[in-house]
Amino acid sequence: MRKALPIGIQTFSEVRNSSSDFLYVDKTESVHLMCRHKGYYFLSRPRRFGKSMLVSTMAALFEGKRDLFEGLYIEEHWDWGKTYPVIRMDMSGINYQSITDVQGQLQNMLAQNCRKFEVPVEALTHAGLGPKLGQLIQLISEKYQQQVVILIDEYDKAIQDTLSKEGELAAEAMEELRGFYSVFKPYDEYIRFCFMTGITKFAGMGLFSGANNFDDITLDPDYASIVGFTQDELEHSFGSYFDGVNMEKVKQWYNGYAYLGEKIYNPFDVLLFLKKKNTFANYWWETGTPGFLLKLFEQQNYRPQELGKMELKETRLKQFTLKNLDLVSLLWQSGYLTITGARQDFLGMTYYQLGVPNLEVQNALNELFFETIVKAPSGDFGIEKGGLALYEKDMEDFEQAIRSLFASIPYENYSKSNIQQFEGYYAAILFTFLSSSGLKVYPEKSIAIGRVDMTIETPDYLYVLEFKVGGEGKALEQIHEKRYYEPYLSDGRKVILIGMDFDAEQKNLGGFEWEELESGLIK
Repeated sequence: MRKALPIGIQTFSEVRNSSSDFLYVDKTESVHLMCRHKGYYFLSRPRRFGKSMLVSTMAALFEGKRDLFEGLYIEEHWDWGKTYPVIRMDMSGINYQSITDVQGQLQNMLAQNCRKFEVPVEALTHAGLGPKLGQLIQLISEKYQQQVVILIDEYDKAIQDTLSKEGELAAEAMEELRGFYSVFKPYDEYIRFCFMTGITKFAGMGLFSGANNFDDITLDPDYASIVGFTQDELEHSFGSYFDGVNMEKVKQWYNGYAYLGEKIYNPFDVLLFLKKKNTFANYWWETGTPGFLLKLFEQQNYRPQELGKMELKETRLKQFTLKNLDLVSLLWQSGYLTITGARQDFLGMTYYQLGVPNLEVQNALNELFFETIVKAPSGDFGIEKGGLALYEKDMEDFEQAIRSLFASIPYENYSKSNIQQFEGYYAAILFTFLSSSGLKVYPEKSIAIGRVDMTIETPDYLYVLEFKVGGEGKALEQIHEKRYYEPYLSDGRKVILIGMDFDAEQKNLGGFEWEELESGLIK
């Protein structure tokens, strides 16, 4: 009999109590590795990745609720004779619109923990919310004659909510939180363990330096799959749920997140996919995109075709300041990019290669591009028609789809600048359009004899595309002059050359030419 899917459940006890029949993927070996010693830990993962369930699991563990861990790895590896008072704080509870929202939530969390441990709120006599938290830690520790465990979920939610607002609200929120979290160092003797989750890692929070420096395990291979599902967990824990399902397609849609360990799936996607009777859709994307990302998409020079070949220095990838919000770093921390490789330079500095993790995220990025840069919904552009035309090598339909695409872009989008003068603008729109159709699209691919503007693969055809602004006929001419097609002649598929010449005045195709190669000859 199938176990029930724990959709929307973030409480460990609700999944594991004796009366429930929910499926649970055992993550307690990684939890044991972290929790067995005193320490301060920070984990960054995208939204809907299971961070809250992890925090709930740790709370049950330190509170000694052994019955919930029956049959799990940690049951035989934990000292159940010791229990600890657990202070929990969930920062995700409200939508922060003002500094009073931030302060009010911190006050509420202090009050909730006072009630939990029967400590009078009036006993917190220190001025300021941070000192009050420190006083609470000490009072609880002394009352129970035991060190305290502190678990903070979504520590950065207040900053995320205020990033898209005007003025200094985000800075005010960060300053308030810095004062609140700064108490850990002076009260270290009363603390057994502290774990904090979030999406973004901001420098200047006072968490990642000092005597009780938080250990950032975001890119620690030992904890790469502490949340999310590995391929093995998917296939063995979900059993008959995947009977008859094309697992390669599931992997293409939802796998691919990498944190220097085995690639993982977003659990929210997996659970919704199974609940919806194996229907592929953008489940994670539909839960919402952080407002600050939308703002940065509009402000920064975003080119979607570049995202599959980004490389960032480790220090730039891991954290940033409010005054230097880096779009690519935020895209990685928010789950829109993942690590595809790493290298070290001659000084030992690490550089990470980034790429789009899966088809769902590619679709999400395409939607963001259409809505924030092109200023029109992607549904207006006949994406399916364009993709089908290339599958069937219908060049007449493909040309018409491209002309309709550019004709659909609002005029106002061009009027703000001279972007229509640049090949990169047309290439960005074409890449987004074609990758949205599910085609394998490779932009600006470097080969031994130059750089091809775009290549596209289908089961039967391989397309080599070149773009030019002005000068009808020059695009296809360059393909021949540079012999961009040579690396593909032994591929086995038919090679199609396409030259697109764009007219900046008309803001559309000026010329469209194509040829088919077969056995190295023009057909």
